[in-house]
Amino acid sequence: MAGAKLFLAAAVGAAVLLLAAGCGGGGGTTGAQTTTSTTTTTAATATTTTTASGPAPSKAEYVSQMKVIGQSLSTSLNTLGAAKTAATAATALAKVQTDLRSAADKLAAITPPDAIKTQHGQLVKAVRDFADELDPVIKSLRAGTMTALASVPTLKGLTEIQTASTAISNKGYKIGG
Repeated sequence: MAGAKLFLAAAVGAAVLLLAAGCGGGGGTTGAQTTTSTTTTTAATATTTTTASGPAPSKAEYVSQMKVIGQSLSTSLNTLGAAKTAATAATALAKVQTDLRSAADKLAAITPPDAIKTQHGQLVKAVRDFADELDPVIKSLRAGTMTALASVPTLKGLTEIQTASTAISNKGYKIGG
């Protein structure tokens, strides 16, 4: 059992490090951003989309803003690695999920430079998707199944975060820690 916990901690640790690196892991300062919200309603669902407005930040400002978001996520993600029981892991992962959703909102509030507008949008979507994909993992942990953590590194949203982050980095925006 101790070996399984160590494996799970390593797997989850790898997943969360990937996420923190994807959004930046260092410190920095952030400038104020202006946001507007639009609401689209259909017969079946209501969707709220937050979009950034105003001028795009410089390359250095963008990287700095991304690293601040990454640092806040990194702090949250570190608590998950310390979880020793399914119950504490469920609590920690639920906090991570809340922080991921907050990070996605902060990412959406950034007006990205034109050169990476598409990739930045993909990153925002991937962070939201990853947060949503944690629901069944949290449910399993609450039911006492510690091995549910092993699925976290395999979630599609995490792969999408890696893909979008790499694409942003390949365009010269080094947002990783």
